[in-house]
Amino acid sequence: MPGLPFGVGTDKNYRLASGMNTKLTLLFAILFCTCAAAQKQTSVGLVLSGGGAKGYAHIGALRVIEESGVRVDYIGGTSMGAVVGGLYAAGYSADQLEQLLRSIDIMAELQDAVDRGNRTIYEKLYNEKYLLSISMKDFSIQLPTALSDGQRVHDLFANWTARVGHIRDFSQLPIPYLSIATDLETGDAVVLESGMLAEAMRASAALPGVLSPYELDGRLLTDGGVSNNYPAEEIKAKGMDYVLGVSVESDPLEAGEIMSVADLILQIAFFQANRRNVEQYEITDLDIKPELDGYNVLSFADIDSLINAGYQAALAAKPTLDSLAAVQRSDTSRIDTTAAPVPEYLNVGEVIIQGLTDLSDRQVLSFFDDQIPGRISWEDFRAGLAELHVTGRYANINYRWEYLDEATGEVLLYMDFDQVPAFGQQLRLGLHYDPLYRANLLLNLTLYDQLVDNSMLSLDLIAGNRLRYRQDYRVNRINGSAFGLRSSLDYADVSFDVTEIPFEQLGITIERVDFRFNDWSAEAYWDFRQTHNSFTGVAAGVKYYQTTSDQLQSADTASLFTLADEMYFVSRLYFIYDKLDQPHFPMRGFNLNAVARAIHPFSDTEPAWAYNADLDFLGMLPLGEKQSIGLELSAGGFLDATALPYRYYLGGINRNLLNNFKRFPGLDIGEASGSRMVMSELFWRQRLFTNHYLHVGGRVAHFENPDNFPSSIGSGWISGAVVGYGLNTPLGPIELTYGLTDHGGDLFFYLGHWF
Repeated sequence: MPGLPFGVGTDKNYRLASGMNTKLTLLFAILFCTCAAAQKQTSVGLVLSGGGAKGYAHIGALRVIEESGVRVDYIGGTSMGAVVGGLYAAGYSADQLEQLLRSIDIMAELQDAVDRGNRTIYEKLYNEKYLLSISMKDFSIQLPTALSDGQRVHDLFANWTARVGHIRDFSQLPIPYLSIATDLETGDAVVLESGMLAEAMRASAALPGVLSPYELDGRLLTDGGVSNNYPAEEIKAKGMDYVLGVSVESDPLEAGEIMSVADLILQIAFFQANRRNVEQYEITDLDIKPELDGYNVLSFADIDSLINAGYQAALAAKPTLDSLAAVQRSDTSRIDTTAAPVPEYLNVGEVIIQGLTDLSDRQVLSFFDDQIPGRISWEDFRAGLAELHVTGRYANINYRWEYLDEATGEVLLYMDFDQVPAFGQQLRLGLHYDPLYRANLLLNLTLYDQLVDNSMLSLDLIAGNRLRYRQDYRVNRINGSAFGLRSSLDYADVSFDVTEIPFEQLGITIERVDFRFNDWSAEAYWDFRQTHNSFTGVAAGVKYYQTTSDQLQSADTASLFTLADEMYFVSRLYFIYDKLDQPHFPMRGFNLNAVARAIHPFSDTEPAWAYNADLDFLGMLPLGEKQSIGLELSAGGFLDATALPYRYYLGGINRNLLNNFKRFPGLDIGEASGSRMVMSELFWRQRLFTNHYLHVGGRVAHFENPDNFPSSIGSGWISGAVVGYGLNTPLGPIELTYGLTDHGGDLFFYLGHWF
């Protein structure tokens, strides 16, 4: 049925053929085959329908077919049937098919989801804060043709079928094979019998709206279920004496089940597709139709029940299958319960790259860590393809190979890049709320290949109580380095408790002083080494730093408070490493951020140079599938003289605040201030449900304030306890945290990614 994952529906009248009709059919087949036995073996063709997740039932049916000893001589499939059939044709047994499908997260594959471990360090640090990304061309929004380009699905199929990837004629596969796709321009069914097996499977399973259409041999193809969901005629035409079919198609809805417009559309589409399916059912000699009421095309989590439903339906037909196997007199068994022999390596002797208009061949190969040409694991090859695809430059990355030396497995690899027509501009949005910045809207504009190829210009505009921004122009080089220019505008509001200070001229006494810190910086940087997980680089630039206070604006407080209004030169050396499994509520991995700075004011009001260093660390040690122990450590200080912009302020829950603001739940933001500090928290994290997390920890800090700058808490030790409950949502993380310290306690709430 058009619009349903991996296939369409059929009529309820088509059930497992049994009784007199089946017996007569089989008797005829036996008599016919007996007469012809001297001339040839009885050939059996197998037809597998589409039906999305319900296609898992094909595996159970194949297991019974194997147990009966039926030799399958030709396989035809549509959509999910094309996937299962293609893998079976490639040489996998039913048990091995089950192993393969259990080994993956099918929904992640369908959505082109990229594991965080395979994302670049830049994406981890700067691109995980957006909720929505929209491609544009000439600043006009371009809507996608589907939720996913299907790159991961294609790469998965290519890996699983790599043993037969050199075979171009599907009739030469271990079991001859064909699949059905639909020409998106004409609506005609297209029989795929040659080329790359992985591409034929991908094209047949191009579910409209979920997986994008697939271009193959000049035709734009979509899900075969739209035009022919049960290719029995095509299998019969291959000279098969007996055609066996397994149908997992949906039945039409009852009148009382049509409750929405979507149900109505699906019902109409069912009748359109069913006209073709009726003709196909007349061709098969035996139809196995599992009972799949209650399941739908997305019931991938029900793999156990679906496989069993297919097994039980085929088991009911086992006497017929046993008789058919006896007629075939086959002594070859497909039963194989050993581990699925998935190829682990691709031995690339030579690479030919086509379709590039922006990146050079060397730049493309750098995504594979220069392992090709050479012997590369399929895991690394797929990771490199995912990184290339996630750049947004390419709709599809297709590849084929042919043997250079069959004895060593060395291949000539052809890579063909399908450029995204709308690539070059992206509009991205984000949302956030916290007690300091309140509600914030993030609007990002990203432009690629400006001035030079492989460059990126990104501008974040953050609207809230006040406007903030972050800008980055970055050029990535072939050797793994990058350079660029970045700038930002930030602020923070901090209040300090002070000893009562009378201002007789104003007729007031001040007990608490409110400050606003304004910070603007611009720098040139060079990441001279970057890997998947780390940056190592240097930067130099200028910083304008200002502190203001409305309370003190009209009072002479020079002897009591220093209000900064200064420009600084700042140079820094940094190392950033991030291998956490997820950006919020991580359960394993660690990250490290180390930086050393040299700061010089433009004026003579402060000492000539100040030297500062910081270290932030978070490590997570899993204790099981749902529990982890975490350690957070932060330390820093000045070598001698202090520079105001980089003093330490403890308190609040905010992350990614300007300069050296550090979170400490239980304290107000900036409540403790000093020029040297060390802080640590040991905590336990429990995942309660799929996306819910409980956090319990103890935090301690020690700071020094030898310059006696404003601070509500004097130098020394601070200790406290932290309890938090959070969850990951489509809007980003949501967390409620209570912190209790020896200076008081407070409850904090935030929503959305930090920016």
